[in-house]
Amino acid sequence: MTPTALSLPLRTPELVMFDLDYTLLRPSDEFEAPGYVRTGARFGLRLDPQRWSQAERAAYAAVKARRGQTGEAHDDGLLEVIARAVIEGLGGDDPEGVAATISAIAAAWSKAENFGLYDDVLPCLRTLRSAGVHMALVSNALGHSLEEVVVHFALDEFIESTLSSAELGIVKPAPEVFRAALVRAGVEPQAAVMVGDSVEDDVKGALACGCRAILLDRDRRFAGVPLARIESLADLPAALGI
Repeated sequence: MTPTALSLPLRTPELVMFDLDYTLLRPSDEFEAPGYVRTGARFGLRLDPQRWSQAERAAYAAVKARRGQTGEAHDDGLLEVIARAVIEGLGGDDPEGVAATISAIAAAWSKAENFGLYDDVLPCLRTLRSAGVHMALVSNALGHSLEEVVVHFALDEFIESTLSSAELGIVKPAPEVFRAALVRAGVEPQAAVMVGDSVEDDVKGALACGCRAILLDRDRRFAGVPLARIESLADLPAALGI
């Protein structure tokens, strides 16, 4: 399905559903080249940070291949697949060192202290709350408990419900994920908007469910793509007519 072009601002929704990682949560450098190099060194690997772009491409390819095997099933092993692709892309080739580094990276991903909120998150959430908009998290979270994230970052005054793919056993973009989130929030699809950083998982999935969707394109990778798009959550209230 091709995303439907929508002009902004949209009609103000009753509910905004947010993705989590890379939408609200910013991973620390533990999950970028410096962190991989540090972690790999603990286990005898000499990883090359200059190969980061190559490693990222390898990770994207590995995720695509894994999704081709698992389909829409929730996949707890995806974190390890991503970590292996990155480590080997950075030049890690000792099997024991690679395995130990994978385990350490996966464990670090589960710790909320290795993440932070983007600077635009809290001002946006405050504005939406003041406008009477309800908010929810809908995530393919790997290694995260959404409830723990909400508590750790004191988001409970904004986020009224959460839904993780681990809970359902299926992942976005399956329309069933969005339908379940809407039922939990007590909102009809046409009264909701999904906001996330993935065209496939967030935008296409929500549109297939009858929701509206806005792509959060922080890195400006999708300029010119025919869909509703913002580059910062600072732009979201205006995009929703608030």
